[in-house]
Amino acid sequence: MTMAKGLDSTFLHFGVRRDDMEIIEKTCRESDIDSEWIKEKFLKVYNDSRNEGELNDKAINKIVKKAIKSIN
Repeated sequence: MTMAKGLDSTFLHFGVRRDDMEIIEKTCRESDIDSEWIKEKFLKVYNDSRNEGELNDKAINKIVKKAIKSIN
């Protein structure tokens, strides 16, 4: 599948611009954290919830807690 010029596939998938994702990935490497975990367990869930219009403080808190619980 070819993306139309100007569309950022990282933004479409995770709700984060490619430049910002590079910063997230670099920070993860420096902190010895798996950036794939952050992408799949937090960013993707967060973005999907935001797109469904189900995002408020309580929902964000739940997403974060679920992501943290998955590493324990």
